[in-house]
Amino acid sequence: MKKRAALICGVVLLAIGLWLRLGPIDESLLDPQRFASATVVDRNGEPLYEPLGAAGTRAEWLTAKDVPARMAAATIAAEDRRFAHHPGIDPIATARAMLHNVRAMRVVEGGSTITQQVAKMLLQSRGRSLKEKAKEAVLALRLEHRMSKREILALYLNLAPYGNRVTGAARASRAYFGCPPQNLTDAQSAFLASLPQRPSAFNPLRDPERAKSRQRMVLAAMSLSSEALTSARNEKLRFRDDAQPLLARHFVERVLAQSDARQIRTTLDAQLQRDVLGIIAARRDDLLRHGATAVAVAVLDNHTGEWLAWEGSGDYFGTTFGGAIDGVSTPRQPGSTLKPFTYALAFERGESPATVLADLPSHFRTAEEGVIYTPRNYDDRYRGPLRAREALANSQNVPAVALLNEVGAPSLLRLLRNSGFDGLTHTADYYGLGLTLGDAEVTLEQLVTAYAMLARGGKSVTPRAILSDARQPASRQLLSPRTAFWLTDILADADAREYTFGSGGSLEFPFEVAVKTGTSQAYRDNWTIGYTRDVTVGVWVGNFDRQPLRGSSGVTGAAPIFNSVMLAAVKRVRGELPIGDTTPLLDAPANVESVAICALSGLRPSPYCPAVTREWLPKDAAAQFCSWHHDGTIDWPAEYRDWAAKNVRAEVKATVQKSTRFAIANPADGATFLIDPTLRREYQTLRLRAVASSRVSWKVNAQPLPSSEWPLAPGTHIITATDAQGRSESVRIYVK
Repeated sequence: MKKRAALICGVVLLAIGLWLRLGPIDESLLDPQRFASATVVDRNGEPLYEPLGAAGTRAEWLTAKDVPARMAAATIAAEDRRFAHHPGIDPIATARAMLHNVRAMRVVEGGSTITQQVAKMLLQSRGRSLKEKAKEAVLALRLEHRMSKREILALYLNLAPYGNRVTGAARASRAYFGCPPQNLTDAQSAFLASLPQRPSAFNPLRDPERAKSRQRMVLAAMSLSSEALTSARNEKLRFRDDAQPLLARHFVERVLAQSDARQIRTTLDAQLQRDVLGIIAARRDDLLRHGATAVAVAVLDNHTGEWLAWEGSGDYFGTTFGGAIDGVSTPRQPGSTLKPFTYALAFERGESPATVLADLPSHFRTAEEGVIYTPRNYDDRYRGPLRAREALANSQNVPAVALLNEVGAPSLLRLLRNSGFDGLTHTADYYGLGLTLGDAEVTLEQLVTAYAMLARGGKSVTPRAILSDARQPASRQLLSPRTAFWLTDILADADAREYTFGSGGSLEFPFEVAVKTGTSQAYRDNWTIGYTRDVTVGVWVGNFDRQPLRGSSGVTGAAPIFNSVMLAAVKRVRGELPIGDTTPLLDAPANVESVAICALSGLRPSPYCPAVTREWLPKDAAAQFCSWHHDGTIDWPAEYRDWAAKNVRAEVKATVQKSTRFAIANPADGATFLIDPTLRREYQTLRLRAVASSRVSWKVNAQPLPSSEWPLAPGTHIITATDAQGRSESVRIYVK
C-alpha cells in the first residue's frame, strides 16, 4: 500500500514537473511586434521620435547568432553569473538573496535569473506578488526547455530597458555610442550591461559618474585578462548626442508618459519647434555672457489649448548644465509675471485702469508678529500717484503690493489656483504680500496656461499634448470679459510702459501683443510671457542649479528670445506676419466706454488739467471730475504732499528754467473732451494755457477769443495761441 502511494506521488510529481517544464507557451508572448517602440509624430505626421536602426526600423531585433561575445559576457557578469548552469531558476542565487535581505531587514538583492527577467518582461509583470512570481518561474522553466541559452540571452538583450526611453541592447548601442553592438568595446559593453538593473538611477545623461561606478563593478566581474581589464577601466567613454531624436525630446518624454499607444499623434508643430531651437542657438553666446545656461520656451494655441512648441532647456544632451531637465515643467520663482492677477482681483471689485495707486515708501504688516514688509521698486524710485494702467504696464512693485494688501492674499491665492497654479500648496500667510511679486514657485507651463486664459477673455483652457477626438473639459469663466479686456489693453499698451522699458525694443511688434516680463529675487530667473489672439508664448531664462544671472532681467534676457519666438509662432499659425494690424486683441465689452480723464488724477478732466488722456471706464460709473488741478496749482491729496514737495516742485522749476520755447500747455494736441449732458453748458469751459513770457492772445477756428476761457462746443477745433513777439502755435482738439 505504501509502495503504491509512493508510486502515485512520484508519478504526480513527475507529471507536475513535466507540465512545468514542457507545458505550452503562448506564442503571442514571443511576437517582437509587441515590444515595438511607440512612434511619436507631430500634428502633420512628421516623426519626432525617429527610428534609430540601420535599416530604418523602430527596433533592432538581435538574433542568437548576432549577439556579440563582449555584450554577452558583460550581461552575464552583471545579471546572472550562473546563467549557463541553472535550468531557469537558480536556487543558490535565490537562497543567497533571501539571506542578504533578511540580514538587512529590507530588499537589497534579487535572485532572479536572466531567464526569469525575460519571463517578467514577456508577461509585462508590474507587481511582486507570489502569484506573479510563480507565473514568471513557470514561464522561465518552459523557456529553458524550448530555447537555447544563447536564444534566451538574445531575448533578454532585445527586451531589457537601457534608460532614456531606449529598449534593447542594439538600439542602446547606437543611441549612446553611435555604433552597432558588434563594435562595442569591453568598457562600452560593461557600461550598457549595467543599465537594465536600474536604468533611471544609472542614467548617463543625468549622472554619468554614478553610471560609470556601476560599470566598473561589471568590468571586475567579467573574465578579462589583467591587461584587458586595465585598458577597459582607463577607456574614456564618449556618449553620442545626435543618435537620439533631437527634436522636442522633453515633449516626447511627456507624451510617452501619457499614452501607451503604438502611434501617438501630438499637437506639436515640428517646424515651429525647429524655429525655436534656432532662435535659442542664435542667442546662446549672449546668454552665456550673462551667466545663463538654460532656456525654456512654450507656445500654446489659445483657441484649442494645443501645445505648438515645447523646449525644456535649449540643449537636451548638454550634460554640464542639466539639459535633460524640463524647464517648462520645473517650478521657479516667476517674478512680476503674477502681478496682472492682483490687478485682475482689483478690477473684479470695482477698480479700473484709471484708479490711482500710491507709489510711495510703504510698510505693511505681515502674519508674523512684529515683522513689517517694505517693498521697493526695481529702480529704487517712487513716482507718487500712478494710475493702475501705468503701474502695471511699468511693473512697479509698491503699487502692486499695496493693491494686494487691499484685496487680500487669500483671494489672490484662490484665483491663481483656479487658473492652474496647482503647485501653490501653502497658505496665504506663508506666501504673504510678496506673492504678487513672485515670492512662490510656479512653472512656465502654468504661466502660459494662465495667460492664455486672459487671451480668451477670462475663460480657462485645458492644454493638451496629444491630438485625439476625446472631448475637452468645458471652459470656466474665471474672470469677467471686462477684466480680461482691461488687463490685455494695458499689457499691449507700448506707450504706457515706455518710461520704464523704453520704445523700439524687444517688447514691441508690428502687430498687437500683450506682454509681461518678470525677474526673480537675486536675478536667478527671468521671464517674458505674452499673447496675441492666436497664441500665448512663454520664455524662461536661467540656470537649473539656481546660480544668479549677471546683469540680466526679463526684458534683457528672455524678451529678445520671446520677440523672435512670437514672430515665428504668429507667422506659422497665420501663414504670414500681420504687419500693421492694430486690431485689439480683445473686443471692448459692451459695459465699457472710452472717455477723457486727467492724466494725473484719473478723474474726468477739469478746465485746469494740463494733460488729458483717454481710458476705458465702466459705462455705469458716476462721473467724478478732477479736483486736484486749479489755476496754475495742484492741490495734492494728503498722502502725496511730502512726495510732491521733494519731487514735483524741483522738477517743475527745472522745467521752467530750461524752457525757452513758446508752447501751448493746455489743451494737448489731439485731446478729446466730452460734454456732460447733466451739467449746464456755462459751467463746461476749457481753460487755455500757454508757456510764455508775455501776454498771449487766443483764437478758436481763426475766431478771436476775449479771454482764455472757451465754452466747449461739439466738433473738431483748431486752437491757436500767439504771444507779444508774434510767435504762434496751434493744436487740434475734439469735442463730443
